[in-house]
Amino acid sequence: MEYTVQQLAKLSGVSKRTLHYYDEIDLLKPKAIRSNGYRIYGSEEVTRLQQILFFKSFGLSLIEIQTIMAQDKVTIYQTLQSQQMKLIQQKFH
Repeated sequence: MEYTVQQLAKLSGVSKRTLHYYDEIDLLKPKAIRSNGYRIYGSEEVTRLQQILFFKSFGLSLIEIQTIMAQDKVTIYQTLQSQQMKLIQQKFH
């Protein structure tokens, strides 16, 4: 499935401006840009946005998120697991 900025913004709950900003800072690049200038996002980009929003929910800065997201997929997965464990521990304390 493919999404325009407007569709992805509505689906994810972030603003269109946020998606444009993430593109500007190379945090979330669109899958393609159509001839009319519309940014198009696919399933990989949606997954990446979910990861970004997950890390933001822990209060990480965009710079920290960029550093994490620049790692290989195994490292990202391990970081996600670690953050999830921290959340679980906080919930029970």
